[in-house]
Amino acid sequence: MTRQRYTYQELAEQWGITVPAAKQRVRRAGWKRGRGNDGIVRVLVPEDTERIETTVSPIKTAEKQALETLRDTVENLTGVTIKQAQRIEDLTTALLDSQEQNAVLRERLATLAAQKTPPPGAQSLPQKPIAQSRPQSLIGRVLRVLYKGDTPLR
Repeated sequence: MTRQRYTYQELAEQWGITVPAAKQRVRRAGWKRGRGNDGIVRVLVPEDTERIETTVSPIKTAEKQALETLRDTVENLTGVTIKQAQRIEDLTTALLDSQEQNAVLRERLATLAAQKTPPPGAQSLPQKPIAQSRPQSLIGRVLRVLYKGDTPLR
């Protein structure tokens, strides 16, 4: 049985897995490893590694698809979160502007009320016509007493 020497990095690339996963496979298989003078660990891999590659199953396609779906969902949610944060910031700014305008208008209203004069160009409100002295029906008087609190019926 002949053996070949590979680094963990070469094994990981050959098998399509990560370096820690390649180290785990080597430990599990019980292959001999040795550190060279250059400090790099090399593994003596027997030729019948086909058996090892097939016994350790790679990630299944369904799992890969689920991971892709999960990544896409996380990306979409991240984008939505960023948009909503921007919208909250815009609405907060608009609210603060409205509050400032409200304060200015309240101050102006207080000034006008203190002066008790209508603002220039404002028309006076029409006043109620003076009550006519014609007789009202009994139902009209009852309704007026009930809803307006006028004096009781005579």
